[in-house]
Amino acid sequence: MSQEVTYKGYTLRSALRQLPDTGQWELNVFISWLVDDEEECRHFYSTGRCATEEEATVQCIAYGQRIIDGKVPGSSVG
Repeated sequence: MSQEVTYKGYTLRSALRQLPDTGQWELNVFISWLVDDEEECRHFYSTGRCATEEEATVQCIAYGQRIIDGKVPGSSVG
């Protein structure tokens, strides 16, 4: 289940992946924004895993918001 939300002028799109060996969900998020009418996009992933797809979707969007807010060391946009 992919979810797309807008946050502070950025578009966050979850791109979850279920791991075949454990059944857990890996957090992947694409963050995009416009620069001079051109779309920029970056992919981020977290080493965290979630037991359910629903939990992973919520955590994925929250992870993207933390990146935008500058709260994830080593990960930034813009």
